[in-house]
Amino acid sequence: MKTSIETKNGVKYVAVNGEIIDTLAFKSFRPTLNNVSDFYKAGVRIFHVYCSGLSSALKVPYSLYGETWFDDKKYDFTSLDEQIEMFMKTAPEAYVFINVHLDVRQWWLDQNPGRPNSFTHLSQIAADEKWRKDTADYLKALIEHTEEKYDDVVLGYFLLGGFTTEWFSHHDHEESHPIKLKAFREYMNDPNAEIPSKEELEKPQNQIFLDPQKDENVIQYRKFHHELIADLVLYYARAAQEVLDHKKVVGLFFGYILELLDERIWEAGHLESDRVYRSDDIDLIATPSSYQFRQYDDATAYMLLCDTIEINDKMYFDSFDHMTFLVPELDKNERRICGETDAMKAVSELSKMRTDLLRTREQTVDGMRREVMQRLARRTGMWWFDMLEGWFYDDGLMEEIGRLCAASKKLLGKERKSNAEIAVFVSCDSLYYVNKCSEINTELICNQRDALARMGAPYDIYSLNDIERVDKDRYKVIIFLDAFYFTPSQREFVNTHLKRDNKTLLFISGADCISSTGFSKTDMEAMIEMNLSEIFDEKTITAENTSYGYKNVKNPTWCVEDENAETVGRFAISRKCGFAKKKRDGYTVWFSGVGNMSAGALRRVVRDAGVFMYTENDVPVYTNTGVLGIYNTKSEFTPVNVLKDGEFVEIFSGKTYKSENGRVLLPTGECPAQMLIIKD
Repeated sequence: MKTSIETKNGVKYVAVNGEIIDTLAFKSFRPTLNNVSDFYKAGVRIFHVYCSGLSSALKVPYSLYGETWFDDKKYDFTSLDEQIEMFMKTAPEAYVFINVHLDVRQWWLDQNPGRPNSFTHLSQIAADEKWRKDTADYLKALIEHTEEKYDDVVLGYFLLGGFTTEWFSHHDHEESHPIKLKAFREYMNDPNAEIPSKEELEKPQNQIFLDPQKDENVIQYRKFHHELIADLVLYYARAAQEVLDHKKVVGLFFGYILELLDERIWEAGHLESDRVYRSDDIDLIATPSSYQFRQYDDATAYMLLCDTIEINDKMYFDSFDHMTFLVPELDKNERRICGETDAMKAVSELSKMRTDLLRTREQTVDGMRREVMQRLARRTGMWWFDMLEGWFYDDGLMEEIGRLCAASKKLLGKERKSNAEIAVFVSCDSLYYVNKCSEINTELICNQRDALARMGAPYDIYSLNDIERVDKDRYKVIIFLDAFYFTPSQREFVNTHLKRDNKTLLFISGADCISSTGFSKTDMEAMIEMNLSEIFDEKTITAENTSYGYKNVKNPTWCVEDENAETVGRFAISRKCGFAKKKRDGYTVWFSGVGNMSAGALRRVVRDAGVFMYTENDVPVYTNTGVLGIYNTKSEFTPVNVLKDGEFVEIFSGKTYKSENGRVLLPTGECPAQMLIIKD
């Protein structure tokens, strides 16, 4: 059997021997006859097998089936066979992904003293050639075994490692280790190079930028740190493909650029996600949905640059691991088979750590519909994650999952191309020049997702490194969230190809202002085409009847002092211009001195550019050429604008609606999540 990623009518699917299958799936650390059977009966046809003999961060085993790697080149895959055969028996017409846990085993650490544990200190062991080779040998042996026995069942392989098996290394806080120091000296081609001290790595919180010359060693070390993690996952992907030869798809969890708050984005090791996404050895990228936007009233969000994944011919899977209303009393659910005491302690700890509980059955159903709308609009895969068994042991929830599976399959193969007129760009390269203690990434990138979801129009989101590859003609508005650093080629592209054709460009906080030689106000003014002045002790701007900005003051901040620019928003204290528009010959440039812009401020920019607005009043929209969804927990009815009048079917209720004068009125009091199928 051969599996691949295929695109049909704008949507990427997993295909089996060239035939696409629906990518609504199921995963659990505790797969049992009960939960696997429930989801199979509901219509799910993709399941996850978790192969691990290690414990999670919650101090419970990732899998109760047990270990498969016992000593140097000593493997016993009996427990893996038992698990796969349970799935085959319980879900006979389904396929499985094998999740292979690659972290170092304790017996290996005992035999190889002085090596760090990859689960908690990934970057410190990532360059160790013996660990790499031994682990790659195990991976290849496992793949050879499963392909020989279960070729017609296995869709592909997810490669897991690092903290929470998501290839994180933030628990080592960039600290040195002899293995890492040796690799850094080789990277720098300098036998005397030293890893920066904690004092060098951490600057005052209100300082945004590093000094490219004084802090050159810090910048180089950061690049090395992130390249090291990327190189490691690519090494294992190549090892897998040595056996598979691209006969099966390979995936991993990577690139949490929009989610890693504060210092974690610099410490975790994901800034080289572009290198990973461009690899021919990787087909699938997965993350949970954002933990920051899971409350009942939230719009939801993804953790990564999903359109950069798409442009690199990869497929993205989102994990629905929200805490359903059943979680607080999980131990009382009679259907649970795995009754381990430690699991209940883990659930209790999880409940203290997280605030994403959907408190009732109704809220859980609405939350599931919201995530499915996001998935259908963003054209991604998704799995339901029953973490420690029992998240979904409820007849009402399983009936809803059956309906969602049916709705998903109804859209299988139907056209759902992006219809976004807005492109958003995030620059990982810029963050190498930024102080990790500044928290500017949280304000400019992470927090901005909520307002982007509520501005009333869809957007595509890319890495800045893809700016020369996107179909620029599709977009009326280009938003730069953190474009502090441009390559010469990117600068030329923006000035030559984007500043034209009546496009609108929005630069937030700064643009093209830093390079290896230092900070340049002149270069920033040339890119933004406005006269700017540095301003201190300001963190918020008032515009469009809203106030937006930062939690803490960050320097430098810039105000606009340009008589040819229109003032749209002002800083709260000085009342100087902080949000401005400047009309040029054939294009328009906007600048905001601080980030975390409000939905109202963004709406002003995109409406002025002639972008079609589907909703008003901060109502989130989920749409493409095939579907149009909204989520509104605040109103009994929600007016939705449509591009063309006609009849529409709402996918959850089956009700038919007819638009008049370009508008449909949806009864969000009945259900806040409503999604229309756009007829051809």
